[in-house]
Amino acid sequence: MTPPNRVVTFTEFATQLRPRIEEKMAEYIHFGITDNRTTLEAAMRHSVSAGGKRLRPLLALATFQLFDTDISRIMPLACAIELLHTYSLIHDDLPSMDNDSLRRGLPTCHVKYGEDIAILAGDTLNTYSFELLATHLSTFPPAQVLKVIAQFAVACGINGMSGGQVLDLKGVAERDNVEYLVKTHALKTGALISASIVLPAILTSATPTQLTILEKFGNEIGLLFQIGDDILDVIGDQGTMGKTLNKDADQNKLTYIRVYGLPGTQALLKTHAQQARETLRDLNLPTTSLLESIVDYIETRIS
Repeated sequence: MTPPNRVVTFTEFATQLRPRIEEKMAEYIHFGITDNRTTLEAAMRHSVSAGGKRLRPLLALATFQLFDTDISRIMPLACAIELLHTYSLIHDDLPSMDNDSLRRGLPTCHVKYGEDIAILAGDTLNTYSFELLATHLSTFPPAQVLKVIAQFAVACGINGMSGGQVLDLKGVAERDNVEYLVKTHALKTGALISASIVLPAILTSATPTQLTILEKFGNEIGLLFQIGDDILDVIGDQGTMGKTLNKDADQNKLTYIRVYGLPGTQALLKTHAQQARETLRDLNLPTTSLLESIVDYIETRIS
């Protein structure tokens, strides 16, 4: 099954493909184990199956579709990205990090299974995502797969998500340092979102120029998403979002709201949404309407 040829919105695309993502991830988080490790598997499944927007795997599928319609080939990468993202949420919620008790409307992993199992569940999802990339992308040339694995690792490490987490934890003393704020979220949130867009294209016929443009687009999407999250932390609905609100203010974190205020942050959101759309025009592809619709979705989800 491939997506229809007609132009669809991101909402339609997500409605069609999210069930396939859920089904595939459920298949991956099933190890046939009968000893005490079943607790670890249950903890992993609890966090993975809790739902969510699945933005990152959907971005991967949407980008791949620009160059290849057989998205079943890229599904392991899409799922690996989401499994790794879930690991980051498990660890982010830990008492030593953001100390949150609610994620996607459910008890966080450490609340339900204990801090020890939650740490191991996150660790296992982290390593398992790389196992999937190394073993389930056999329809692509090995050199391209190796490049994807290497860039994926960078997006998750000290020059990516983990490094951004540290900047976020230590950013209270930075007060109104805009440069520090942008760098923090370019790494913490933006690196994995950008990878979700660039890595699928590496496995296709995308040219070096197109890869550069997609990376720029991915950076804009990552920034756009974080700005939106900062807004929603203030004006969002806890029932809809499924997580505790106003945590950033309570923890005195450096955010776009703190630097620009709510009206200024909302204006910044619109500015970066337009920049993302303008970036897509440089791809010189027959249509980028689905990626444009993703920009619309991220921009309007705060309304």
